[in-house]
Amino acid sequence: MTTSVQIPCCLCGTMIIPNAANQCSTCLAQQFDLKSILQQGSNVDGLHVIHQCRQCRRFARTPVMYQYCEPESPELMQIALKHVPVLSNASKRNLHVVDAIWVWTEPHSRRLKIRLTIRTEIERVQVQQRVMVEFKTDWKMCSQCNREYTNRTWQAMVQLRQHRNIGAPRKGLLALEMAIARSPEVRRHVLRINSCRNGLDFYFLTLPQAQAFGQFLSRLAPMKIKTSQKLVSEDSRNNTANIKHTITCDMVPICRDDLVVVHKTARNSKFAGRLCLTTKVSSTIHMVDASPTRDRGVEQVDVGAEPYYKVGGEKAYAILFSAERLVRFVVLDVELCDEDPHNSNIQNGDDNDDASQLYQGPGSGVSKYALADVQVARESDFGVNDVTFSCVSHLGHLLQPGDVVLGYDLQSCGNIGISSSVGVVDVDEVVHNSVVMPDVVLVKKVNPKKENADIEASYDDDGLVGQEQEEEDTPMTANKKKRASKKKLRRDKKQDRRRKELEESAARMGFVDDMNDLEDPGFEDGEELADDVDFSSQLENDPELAAELESVERQLASMRVPIHEEEEEEAGGDGDGNEGNRDATTETSAESAGVPANAN
Repeated sequence: MTTSVQIPCCLCGTMIIPNAANQCSTCLAQQFDLKSILQQGSNVDGLHVIHQCRQCRRFARTPVMYQYCEPESPELMQIALKHVPVLSNASKRNLHVVDAIWVWTEPHSRRLKIRLTIRTEIERVQVQQRVMVEFKTDWKMCSQCNREYTNRTWQAMVQLRQHRNIGAPRKGLLALEMAIARSPEVRRHVLRINSCRNGLDFYFLTLPQAQAFGQFLSRLAPMKIKTSQKLVSEDSRNNTANIKHTITCDMVPICRDDLVVVHKTARNSKFAGRLCLTTKVSSTIHMVDASPTRDRGVEQVDVGAEPYYKVGGEKAYAILFSAERLVRFVVLDVELCDEDPHNSNIQNGDDNDDASQLYQGPGSGVSKYALADVQVARESDFGVNDVTFSCVSHLGHLLQPGDVVLGYDLQSCGNIGISSSVGVVDVDEVVHNSVVMPDVVLVKKVNPKKENADIEASYDDDGLVGQEQEEEDTPMTANKKKRASKKKLRRDKKQDRRRKELEESAARMGFVDDMNDLEDPGFEDGEELADDVDFSSQLENDPELAAELESVERQLASMRVPIHEEEEEEAGGDGDGNEGNRDATTETSAESAGVPANAN
């Protein structure tokens, strides 16, 4: 058996295996300054700098690539250790990171601290040492955010436009804005968004990104897409040029619930020379005949962007009325056009079978649209006159007597004109002679549940309808009303609680039985006077009862007087009548408790 030769350490005397330094690992670690080695490549303060983007809050992994990291996360520690130059060449220096933990710092201090446990070899002796490394976080804009906040960095622009009359609702733009807001992947490449008079402008870094965005918009609404270029600068020596691309997306101006008249010269159009109603707008325009005849049934057609602009666009499809011209009507009678009047369920008194003919959804087995003779009256004419209207509508499977429906009142408009290149043209000159202009065009049924929900939402805590106010309330006024209503609610709850406590006190004192006797119709005046005399003598003999009664009266007076003061202030009265009200309130409270006012 052989044993190794050991010698004492030259500094502390600990027995060690001989080495070149003749020192133990503890003494070598005390003499070895590892912190100064790790601070190589840092700034003057010995701090390593980590860059963070001020806009997107991402940390710089490389000068080009930025990464989002949570505070004190493993990803952030990996980025921080890569910013230590010595650790990047740790294999050459024979440095091994054994452990690394975060040391808490104030979030606003912009400092990061990591405690490292590093193992190295000195004179063939392994030395392990714990060192604190500190980092400083500086702001530096990443390349993507820098392009967003720098002018002339975009290369392609998408112009989204919808041209309608001034004041007309732009439902198409609103639907596209909601679709873009719900799609974060679509907005990922958008550098900037600017709003203009008839639409929006979207800026992109490259042309393919703008083209992909334009294709996304074309799947949501019918539009005409056109691409143009503009030369900004050119370098003939290097054969390079700076070109700006503009993609124009012109949406079809027709929106849902619009009443459209199709010019009789529109070729290859099913509704040429007739009125049509827009029921839905998606990638195509869904239209239904607004002036149907009983023998032709419900006619529908889908118009895409290409056929729309091919036949003339707005000249062929002129918007007669928009949604802001809708009028509320009340349905008086509904009779389906294809129904036998002798077998009518209404005449037989079978309301359940009639309700089964209504459209309840795709699984109800009933078609959504059916022609019906509908008799309606304006909702504003109820109680004023007996004017009614009869029309043929496609809402036969949706309406019942008593329903409220929105529609266009063509009779009250008189002669309707359409603007054209030669001036204003009468509608009769645009449609065919066989088309009979209806008095009323019914558009859609009003959902009572949704309407009731809107009405309830419009009511505030005091039961006042905000829509009836002449001027719209500012946010500050609305907040004041909300606070006032909450204060009133808390005050009412407090008064109810105090009133309940007083009633319990009166019951303990025996006043409740006296009040029940007062409500008895057989009570006589003589008995009342005798009870008053007996109670007065009882108060004289029982001072504790008199003191308790006096405190109850004061509480009742203090609770009721502010209520009368608020009523007088609301009625515009002055403060001179407060004393009289206070006395009257005291007498009323005493009488309600079954005690005369002069019992004291």
